[in-house]
Amino acid sequence: MNKGKKCLVNTCEKGAFCKGYCTKHYQQMKFQGKIVEKTFISVSTFCKNLGCGQKIFAKGLCQSCYIKQRGVFDVQ
Repeated sequence: MNKGKKCLVNTCEKGAFCKGYCTKHYQQMKFQGKIVEKTFISVSTFCKNLGCGQKIFAKGLCQSCYIKQRGVFDVQ
């Protein structure tokens, strides 16, 4: 019945698998009872400390700022 049909979710381009939904959206309906659209947040690749400009190492900080924040080592 679903052969050649597109998924019922407007933003999905996959073919229908069951009850008009693709495999991913059918599983969401089956287990969650609703379609959950994920939103992606753009994350900066640079340290969140102003004026640092280094690439992120962990938790939004470069390696030297991360170590300074943790207070483990004395970084110059």
